[in-house]
Parts: sequence; C-alpha cells; structure tokens
Amino acid sequence: MKYCRMLAFLLIATAGLSLALANLLSLIPSDIWWIRITDFPRLQSAAALAVLIAGAACFLRCYRRASMALIAVMLATLIYHAAVLLPYTPLHGALTDNACTPDRRLTVMVANVRLRNDPDGRLIEQVRRYQPDVFVVLEVNDSWLDALAPLEQSMPHTIHRTTGSYFGIALYSRLPLHSSEIRYLAGQDTPQIVTEVELRTGERVDFLGIHPRPPHPSQSALGRDAVLLKAGLLLHDSDRPGVVAGDLNATPWERAVTHMREIGRLVDPRQGYGFLPTYDAQSWWMRWPLDHVFHEAGFDAVELIRGNDFGSDHFPYVARLCRVDQAESETRDRPNDTTIRAARDTIERARVQSSDG
Repeated sequence: MKYCRMLAFLLIATAGLSLALANLLSLIPSDIWWIRITDFPRLQSAAALAVLIAGAACFLRCYRRASMALIAVMLATLIYHAAVLLPYTPLHGALTDNACTPDRRLTVMVANVRLRNDPDGRLIEQVRRYQPDVFVVLEVNDSWLDALAPLEQSMPHTIHRTTGSYFGIALYSRLPLHSSEIRYLAGQDTPQIVTEVELRTGERVDFLGIHPRPPHPSQSALGRDAVLLKAGLLLHDSDRPGVVAGDLNATPWERAVTHMREIGRLVDPRQGYGFLPTYDAQSWWMRWPLDHVFHEAGFDAVELIRGNDFGSDHFPYVARLCRVDQAESETRDRPNDTTIRAARDTIERARVQSSDG
C-alpha cells in the first residue's frame, strides 16, 4: 500500500511538473516546432492542472512539504494559463449590439476543407445558410473546386490557386474584388490571397486570405510567423481598413499573432466573446482556435459563429462585421519601431531560410 501511494504521488508530480515545464517552454522566443506547439493546448493544460492539484492535495498528510511545493508550482502555472485565456471568455466583454444596415455588412466565412475530405455537399449547405459575402477556403484541390463551383452563381468573384498539396487556397465573393493577387509572402512557398473588396457602399477595403505552414517536426515556426508578420505589415502600410481571415495555424494568444495584430492594428473579435475552437473537429477534447477573422478599426463584429462538422478536421468559422466610423470602433495603439524592426528581421530570416532550402 505504501509503495502504491508513493507511485501515485510520483505520477502526479511527474505530470504536473511536465505541464509546468511545457508552460515555461512556451515563454521562450524560439522558432523550434516542439517549443511553439506548447502554445496550443492551454485550455487542456489548465484543466489537467486543476485535476492534478486536487490529486496532489490528497497527499498533504503523507508528503506535506513535497505536496505543498508541487501544488504551488502547478497553481502558479494554472494562474498563468488562466490569465492568458481570460480574454477569450464571455466574461471579459461582449460584441457590439449596434444595428447594422445591410449596405454596411460584411460577413466573412473561413473553412479548411481538409484536402482528402469528401466534398459531399455539407459545406455548401452551410455556405448557403450563413450567406457570407466573402468565403475563404483552404486545402482545396481541383476536386474541391469542382464541388464548390455552384457557389459561383451567387458568388461570381473568385480567385484561387491549387498546389497539389495541403496549401491550395480559394476565395469566393458576392462583392466585387479589385487588384486581386496570389502572393507568396515572406518568400514562402504557400500561396496567400491579397485583394480589395468593394463594399455595397462602393468603398474598398483590404482583404487578406492566408494559410501559412504550421510548426511540426520537419519545419520550424519561422515561415509561419513571417507570413503572419508580413500580413500585418501589408495592412500597416495601407490607408484603407482591412480584414485578415484564414487558418493561421496559430492560436490567438501566440507571440506571432500578437505581433501581427499590433503591427496591423487588428482587433480579435473572439476577445470578450468566447473560445470558439475550430480545430480539431474530430476530437472532443483536443481543440483550440486556429481559424480567425481579424479586423482593423472601422469595423465592429456583431456575430461570431462556429459552423457544423462537415467531415474536415476544422469547423467553419463565420464573422459578421459592420463597417462603422473609425472613431466609433475599437482601436489599437500604433506599433512601436522595435516591433516593426523585429518583424522585418523575422521576414528576412524566413526568406534566407527558404532560399537556402
């Protein structure tokens, strides 16, 4: 019995200290893939820590000092996770409840279809239900473009690029597009969409549809981060309000996303609304938000929707925006020169890495 108790405590301690170590790793400003992915499961880590703290408390009589030290470490880690996640709870705020006239509405929908997923019509049903003005589709191939072709009847303005890999991208729009380009941001080999969308008022706004490569064992996070930062710089250098949408392969609290938002002065409507995880649709517990719609001042978010499962590993994500007077919308401070210089340095390092590869 004594040895069983000791083994149980050691298991709790090992799990708790491992989660605490993973939290410390996430604070390191590194591009290494296994460090960066520790940013993803913060909610799951927080839930596991809460359970482990309760378990460690059961051993206070037997191993008082060790238990108290372990609980202190885990509690500090849990508090940090809570601080990071707090903005993504409904308790932190709310979306605007201002009335939005039809001519000022802009509904954006994002869906990563998963390349080898069967296009059986369930996604088109949701597009028709939510009636987006702009629909960004990731991981498309020729079969998916054929399956989505009926959308062109109501969304005739399109731009797309298939790659034969997981980084095909397409955009369907009810609203006219201008100066549309497929660009390879920061020297990366994944196509991104850069365009202008003409609103019903006749005004043009910037729109970026992006899908950078994720950090994983065969590649660092450098390329992903460079694409995100370049997107922020494109908006920073434009005098029009803009929107960024896509599967960023990054959670909203990650350093690269924070810097992209700072540079582009972007608002994340999830903050104050809720967690809304969009990946992994095939798991009931390992889920986090990877699909995003960010906007600059001049827009307010009036509704966010996570769509239904359609066979992909991502759920669709819908943001209903309203074009408002810039002075009346949420604004962010101008980025400092240090952040801009660091972003340009990251982009240059990514270009060099890409050319060397």
